[in-house]
Amino acid sequence: MTDDAYMPPADPLIGTRVGEYEILEPIGEGGMGVVYRAIHPVIKKRVAVKVLKPAVAGDEVQVRRLITEAEAVNAIGHRGIIDIFSLGTLADGRPYIVMEFLDGEALDLWLQRLPDKRLPLDEALQLLLEMCAPLAAAHHANVIHRDLKPSNVFICTQADGTRFVK
Repeated sequence: MTDDAYMPPADPLIGTRVGEYEILEPIGEGGMGVVYRAIHPVIKKRVAVKVLKPAVAGDEVQVRRLITEAEAVNAIGHRGIIDIFSLGTLADGRPYIVMEFLDGEALDLWLQRLPDKRLPLDEALQLLLEMCAPLAAAHHANVIHRDLKPSNVFICTQADGTRFVK
């Protein structure tokens, strides 16, 4: 008897270099791209690398969106918004961005782990206030976040156990 279980093909980016960073594993996927955990092999700096999927990499509108995302983040420059370090193109022509790696989890997953999946009012208000500051900075820079949802808000955990919103 043979095992006919489907095995997805191995990701060809795992173990390769993208810019100065070695790709370790995929950590997320959206409609446009895949996000990988990566590391600088010498100084051990951890980063996230977002690579456009092959299906959209040839679409000039999607490529422009990725570039616009990097430009917008750098125009805003707020600690509550992820930092993007560089932009490049893979050998196969797919564009990528290198951004800060966040320790923690997306708000939607974080909320699912709470008792009754609810936050006490005072904590919910604090969370909302933390989310408003980077949004205000974005609006001040004439940037409108068009995809604000719990899966795009990250609850980060610092080494001392305290948390903050990105």
